[in-house]
Amino acid sequence: MDVLTTPPLPLSEWLTVVEREYLSEFVPAGGAAVKFVILDDDAIGAAAELLVGLGQAHAMQTVHLEAGRTRIHLMHELFFAVARTLPWDSLVQRYLEMLFGDHAYVWPRPGEPMTVADLAIAFEVAPNLLGRHVDQWLTEGLWDDRHLTQDFRAALLLLCLSRLEPGGWNTNAPSMCWLRGEKVAPTLLRAADISGRITRTNARAMLASLCHFLRKAGAAGLLVVLDVRQLAHTAAAEGELRYSPAAVMDTYEVLREIIDDAEHLPGLFVAVLADADLATGDPRRALGQYAALQMRVWPDVRPGDRQNPVAPLVWLAA
Repeated sequence: MDVLTTPPLPLSEWLTVVEREYLSEFVPAGGAAVKFVILDDDAIGAAAELLVGLGQAHAMQTVHLEAGRTRIHLMHELFFAVARTLPWDSLVQRYLEMLFGDHAYVWPRPGEPMTVADLAIAFEVAPNLLGRHVDQWLTEGLWDDRHLTQDFRAALLLLCLSRLEPGGWNTNAPSMCWLRGEKVAPTLLRAADISGRITRTNARAMLASLCHFLRKAGAAGLLVVLDVRQLAHTAAAEGELRYSPAAVMDTYEVLREIIDDAEHLPGLFVAVLADADLATGDPRRALGQYAALQMRVWPDVRPGDRQNPVAPLVWLAA
């Protein structure tokens, strides 16, 4: 029996299963999952909001992206869209507070940036001594962490150090612009010990680095909601992206790569929201055109005539 001929599962029931089986323990413990959800067009917005709310309730960083606004068929553009959404200032602040706490120094004013000089006064430690300790802690915590790519390590080291300097935090710093995919002069990248731009070839490694860092910064994980309805459309409204059949296949390739890399993406939960066109629409754009992804997500085990709520792909009713 095909998934679309089986009665749909109520959205509320599926969300309950997702929260219990994934967001409560599995994902915070370092697991990862990618789920495909087929819904009526007018229910996708509400489903996205509910998923984001669940992620936030479980201390996850949440990102909601639409294929009509983000070029998700390019892995580096997907990474940039996620990076632009994240609150890097609070993430770096939280990481520093946890780093100091791990070495028995409780941050005097939680949530507020403080310079090394101010911290030295609060801890009654000589500034030079504290500065050397901080350098050592950051080296052990970031630079020696082989789960992070070298360029990602270099960028995060600069962000952490700038957070500890008077007026040092700058949202337009080269390392920050680099993470967001903005143009940075090669000389500035070299000065930051960053070897080059984030591209299609290294974006998967950057996503893995990001997942590891978010957990180091105290987040339970990263929840990404992808609204991919635009993939089925041959036309685009003003201000929206149009995907050629080749770009649709590239999107499926990106999603397949994320599924195959799940063991290297701790704390990542991706919900791909689509309407029935994903399965039954234009054959040149439907999931069946890309067998490598279809084989990974199309459910082959169903309890009788019901949807399997933990299957990689489910059909839901609002």
